[in-house]
Amino acid sequence: MNIVNAGSRYQIYGEDVKTYKRLPLMSFEICFNKMAGFYLSSRPDLAVNEEKIYGNHEVKVNKVLNSFKYSDRNLGVILSGQKGIGKSLFARILSHHAIESGYPVLLANTYVPGIADFISSIEQEVVIIFDEFEKNFSNNSDDHAGPSPQEEMLSLFDGLDNGKKLFVITCNEVDRLSTYLLNRPGRFHYHFKITYPTEEEIVEYLTDKVKPKYASGIKDIVNFSRTTNMTYDYLRAIAFELNQGYGVAETLEDLNISQTSNVRFNITITTVNGDVYNTYGVSVNLFSNPNADHKRWYDGYASDSKTIRYALTPDSIKIEKGMITADPKKVEIYIDPDDFWTISNVEKRKEAIEKAKNERVIKSVVLTKVANTIEQYLY
Repeated sequence: MNIVNAGSRYQIYGEDVKTYKRLPLMSFEICFNKMAGFYLSSRPDLAVNEEKIYGNHEVKVNKVLNSFKYSDRNLGVILSGQKGIGKSLFARILSHHAIESGYPVLLANTYVPGIADFISSIEQEVVIIFDEFEKNFSNNSDDHAGPSPQEEMLSLFDGLDNGKKLFVITCNEVDRLSTYLLNRPGRFHYHFKITYPTEEEIVEYLTDKVKPKYASGIKDIVNFSRTTNMTYDYLRAIAFELNQGYGVAETLEDLNISQTSNVRFNITITTVNGDVYNTYGVSVNLFSNPNADHKRWYDGYASDSKTIRYALTPDSIKIEKGMITADPKKVEIYIDPDDFWTISNVEKRKEAIEKAKNERVIKSVVLTKVANTIEQYLY
C-alpha cells in the first residue's frame, strides 16, 4: 500500500504507484472525471503509418519544432483545410518528432470548463494537440456557463502561465474559429493552410500506389484534377478502385467524392479580331445542370482597358487533352444598350451596338485552375 498526500488530501494506491517530477516521454490524453477532476491517461503514440510522406509536411514540422526550441514563450500552430487533405497526418508527424525531441504529447479532444487551468498547471515543455478545435471547443455550445470555450483558452494560448508549450489545433472550418485566434501571430505564430496536392504530387502518389498494369488511368485522373480539388483521401480511394480493375469513368462516378467543390479558375477569352480578355480567380461550376443554375455573368478585362461581359454554362465546357475550354458558340456575350446612351441618333446607336457585337465574337475560351497557394498573390 502507498499513501499519497497532497495538501489535506490523502489517497491510497497499490504497489505499482510511481511519482515523477516530469512527464515521461510519451503520449497522453487529457481526461475529466466528476469525482477526480482532470487527469492524464497514457495512450499509444500517434502513429505515422504511411511508408512515404507526400508534400512538404516534414519540412514544416521541422520548422515548427525549431521555432519552438528557440522561442521564449508559447508557440501556436493552426492547421486548416478540407477533411482528408492531410491535417491529421501533419499532427501525427509532429507528434512523432516531438517525442523524439524530448517533448511529451498531450491530446485535448473534449472541452470541459477548467481545462485551460489544468493545462496551465503543467510546468513543463509539452506539445498539446487539439483535433477539430472549432467543433470540440465550439463557441456555439450551450452546455457551459461563463466564457465561451475558445475565449477561455486565450490566456493559456497567450503564454501567461509559467510553462512553455506548443499548441497545435486542427480545423476544418476556419470561419468557426474565434476572431481572436486568427491573424494574431503573437498568439498563433503559424497558420498552415494545408492545400490540395499539385499535379506533380498526384502523379507521384498514383505512380507509387497504382499497379503498373492499370497505370494508364493516371493521366485521366490528372485531367480530372484540373476541374476539381483533389485530396489524398480521394487519391487513396481512386487508387484502390483502379487496382481492382475498375475503369476511371466508373470509379469517379461511383466514389463518394464531390465534383462541385469550390474551384477557382483564370479565364482567357480571345476574340476573332485578336483582342484578349482575362478574368481572374472566379468560381465556375463545371458539373451542375445548366438549367438548374441562375445565370452568372463574368467580366473580362483587356490590356487596353476594354471590357467584355459573358456567361458560361456547364454544357459549354469541354475537357480534352488536359485543356479546359468552352465552346465559343455556347458562351453568351452581354451588350448593355445603356453603354451607348450618349449616341442620340437611334440608327447610329443600333449600328454602334451591332459593331460592338461583331468585335466581340469569341474565337476561344480557356480555363486554368488557380493553385491554392500564396504564390498566386506574390510578384
